[in-house]
Amino acid sequence: MIITGYKKVKNNKYELTLNNHTSIILYEETIIKYNLLINKNISQTELDLIIKENNKLDAYYIAINYLNKKMRSEFEVKKHLQNKNYNKIIIDNTTAILKKQGYINDDKYIDCYINDQFSLTNNGPEKIKYNLLKLGIDESKIHINKDFSLKIKKIIDKKVALNNKLSTKSLIINISHYLINLGYKIEMFQDYLENIKTNDEKYIKIEYQKLYNKYKNRHDQNHLILLIKDQLYKKGYDLDLINKIIEKE
Repeated sequence: MIITGYKKVKNNKYELTLNNHTSIILYEETIIKYNLLINKNISQTELDLIIKENNKLDAYYIAINYLNKKMRSEFEVKKHLQNKNYNKIIIDNTTAILKKQGYINDDKYIDCYINDQFSLTNNGPEKIKYNLLKLGIDESKIHINKDFSLKIKKIIDKKVALNNKLSTKSLIINISHYLINLGYKIEMFQDYLENIKTNDEKYIKIEYQKLYNKYKNRHDQNHLILLIKDQLYKKGYDLDLINKIIEKE
């Protein structure tokens, strides 16, 4: 086969036209490496080798472009190349080169990821660890040495301020579920919860009056009181305190 024409396309690529009315797109590096500007007569075997070499370059540049957007783990880069339909040999070869050049460094990636999560999110250590595992990081490499106590206190203070009309019990349950979902273990925040106390008596009185007015014309007195007690208990209020307040009312 004879190369009959060259046309620059983009990103250091050229379209080479062959005398069999086909064309291939090659990187400038490939053209120079195989001296294709001078050696215009190539065999099918040579062409297959050239295309194979060009595919390696293509995978490399795709990975570089992916890494330029933000830091990635080795797992993410491999998955990205898999999605581009590169075979395992090319993917392994590409990531090996990128690791040697310092573009892929999972140890550095872990440190940066943990610092960003700690500084920019409310995520706790368990969620941070889980996210890193999903990114293909070896569990033995994950060491989260951060003091989350101030962050936990701020989260709890905010939740208390926003939900102070809940019963103490309901508020504690609400905050516990929230913190566990964020990736905190119970032992990290249980001491803080012991200091939470809302004005249950005040809100029992308010809720009692609302319920009494709502149901007073629908039920007799005994049934009404039992219904109100049940509704208040389901809201998380202490039954002894409910009985005490209802007796006064």
